[in-house]
Amino acid sequence: MPDETRSASGALSLPDNPNLDWLRKQAKRRLDELRVATPSAQLADAQFDVARQYGFASWRALKTHIDALTTDGRLFDAARNGDIVTLVELLDANPDKLHIRDSPYEWTLLHAAAHNGRLGAVNLLLDRGLDVNAREKGDNTYPMHWAAAAGHVDVVRRLADAGGDVIGKGDDHELEVIGWATCWEGTNDAAHRAVVDVLVAHGARHHIFSAVAMGLADEVRRIVATDPSALSRRLSRNENHQTPLLFAVRTNRPEMVALLVGLGADPLATDGDGYGAIMYATSPGVDRPMLEAVRKLTAAELTSADRGSRRVHGNVTDLVASLSLGDVSAAERLVRDNPDLLVTGGALHLLAKRGEVRAVQWMLDHGADPNARWAHWDADVTPLHLAAWQGHAGVVEALLAGGADPAVRDSKHDGDALGWAEHGGHTNIVRLLKSKEGR
Repeated sequence: MPDETRSASGALSLPDNPNLDWLRKQAKRRLDELRVATPSAQLADAQFDVARQYGFASWRALKTHIDALTTDGRLFDAARNGDIVTLVELLDANPDKLHIRDSPYEWTLLHAAAHNGRLGAVNLLLDRGLDVNAREKGDNTYPMHWAAAAGHVDVVRRLADAGGDVIGKGDDHELEVIGWATCWEGTNDAAHRAVVDVLVAHGARHHIFSAVAMGLADEVRRIVATDPSALSRRLSRNENHQTPLLFAVRTNRPEMVALLVGLGADPLATDGDGYGAIMYATSPGVDRPMLEAVRKLTAAELTSADRGSRRVHGNVTDLVASLSLGDVSAAERLVRDNPDLLVTGGALHLLAKRGEVRAVQWMLDHGADPNARWAHWDADVTPLHLAAWQGHAGVVEALLAGGADPAVRDSKHDGDALGWAEHGGHTNIVRLLKSKEGR
């Protein structure tokens, strides 16, 4: 191990010519030390400790610094920043470095330049012979996927004109380039629409998810008319195998929800974990057409139960749909015949997440526990966590009045309702919770 000295700030000084192998060995040594006192310590804990020892706020910051000290690191830094002078200088001196790959996903220099919208660097790298259709190993994408996702229309056009594959089938998210330009958060703007125009002009076609993301009703109708199975198509495991209807609810597109239901989408379809559309809704109106379709099924079950003189078979989806649509009589019947709906399955949690004040109050009036914990995705939470996170002040007030304890913490982040409100950026809920606690 090299001799170590400390800087004026008290941090250890890095040795001459540090590299990633040295850095990884440092972290493994530190992990062994940590586990003597804390057997459950993880590699991330050791990496963080090593970074702090050398005066960096995170392992990533330390790694980035060390990367920048190497020729490869300087090349990627120049590509990301569009530093043409440095790129030319380094590639002239090291022509064998043109095809280097970055770790851990083996990005090319062209990926780095394209993702950051550095048209000059893209031109230089293409002129020097970099493959426009090189794939990286993380998401199995071209540089064009990343330029499209970032909305860099000039770069996408240059890559397409250079022979780039504008379809890009085979990426790990199964979205193709047009999906990367439309289906991520923040891609519904003029820049990304311009990217789509370039892709379509070069031969790309919409699939149902990109058409839904852009609100293209006629295109959705065309796709479904050509291939009705498109309504049952699934996103990749990365998006938990959502159907187009689940995707439309999650991305808050009520007009697309109505269209998909009208075209025959299954209102009871679930994702890879068995969650339906009600799990994705965060406001009362977004999935109303889906709920209305569910209510018809619930009504048929009620009629069948009456004919057969039997109890109603109901589930959480039936109850949430009935209460959300104001069908109190159906809700009463469901709860009478299925009393567990008040205590299991998360109906109160889902209604709180949606901001359904009257429905939440109905549940509380019928004995639902405001402090019940339920598995929402991968954390056990209370209804108050979800209402605070989504900024539903009326629901927060109803839950608090009904006995909700704002000090209860979730199982994953160890956060209380105040922390979830802060994470959601809802200052009104933060003020409300603090006022209730007398802060």
